[in-house]
Amino acid sequence: MVQSDELISVVIPCYNDGEFLNETIEKLRQQTYKNFEIIIVNDGSTDANTLQILKDVEQQNIRVIHKANGRMSSARNAGVKEAKGSIIAALDADDYFHPTFFEKALKVLHADENVAAVTSYIQMFGELNKLSKPRGGNQENFLFSSQCPACAIVRKKCWDEVGGYDEQMTLGYEDWEFYIRITQKDWTVFVIPEPLLFYRQTKKSTLKTHTLPNGASIIDYIVTKHSDWYLKEIKKLMLNKEILYTESRISFQNIWKMFKNRLMKKYK
Repeated sequence: MVQSDELISVVIPCYNDGEFLNETIEKLRQQTYKNFEIIIVNDGSTDANTLQILKDVEQQNIRVIHKANGRMSSARNAGVKEAKGSIIAALDADDYFHPTFFEKALKVLHADENVAAVTSYIQMFGELNKLSKPRGGNQENFLFSSQCPACAIVRKKCWDEVGGYDEQMTLGYEDWEFYIRITQKDWTVFVIPEPLLFYRQTKKSTLKTHTLPNGASIIDYIVTKHSDWYLKEIKKLMLNKEILYTESRISFQNIWKMFKNRLMKKYK
């Protein structure tokens, strides 16, 4: 077991997710690393069952912060502002970590001060059963897709330095944009090659109901916000003569043209 007295602050946004909350809390209590606090952010829940469960949870010496609905970015930031720990564990109300995750993640952080965030392979369950293997890494790995889920351990000093999540992003991919800013600071993201995050798939998931239907506009927002960075990184890839292909064998030159048109507001 890791020999450490570092406090981990587990921040759990909750919007009408009461049916899963007790299970999530019970799974946290099974962690082999025990020095953590739990902060639940009630993000304007309207469901009577959820509100009752939150009242019950408050009787268990678990902090519950109540706020108006602002969606995930706002809820995570609100929880982190109240955190006492030097390490943030971001977790969704319907997901859970393997009992050894905190212990293994802290070992990674202690071994390399350049690592800002630690996650793992993802075991999806529920409506979809699938193993996902994000790559983590440096900023180049986050150019075209997110390689780390929101549910991860992050050094609080790194979270604070980049200003947390962008609260204008309410439809999804806010975690991708957050890790872009993290890795732009030359920190890296480490992925433990084991399925230690269990990600529940439901019919009302944000990915299905908000992110995918609005994917084009969200990506436009990310690329526009980081336009200078995208241009610099794509030019670097071109100078290094690195060729990337998608499943449909679209060449890197065409990917570059697509981004150039987007940045220049030419949507052809």
